[in-house]
Amino acid sequence: MFKLNDKVRLPDTDSAGILFFGNYFKLAHIIYEDFMESIGFSLQHIIDDSDILILIVHTEADYKKSLRLSEPYDLELSVEKIGSRSFTLQYRFLNKNNEICAEVQTVHAVINKETKKSISIPEELRKKLESHQ
Repeated sequence: MFKLNDKVRLPDTDSAGILFFGNYFKLAHIIYEDFMESIGFSLQHIIDDSDILILIVHTEADYKKSLRLSEPYDLELSVEKIGSRSFTLQYRFLNKNNEICAEVQTVHAVINKETKKSISIPEELRKKLESHQ
């Protein structure tokens, strides 16, 4: 599991001071970038120097409790599933009482940068993902 601690920031809230539902995806993507960098697959490197791309092909979210302006939260990322050509990540937003406020899921497909065709997850990436399952 990969973890980030933060608090709800004003630009991420709606007019009621509650974390805007769409921003859960933005925050999930921030921890995704940090996670990928931590396992040696920074998105900058993938975009600039790799022959693959990793695309988000599906997202979903469940909202259970509100997070309010300045409220601290933990965001946990875990590798839920690894297929032959895609992997699924699970994100949990927890409040200070360790209650789940929201859960986000993203499915990522690996494609060849040149052909834009789906390909198998590179073995090195697969091993890194498996170590976080």
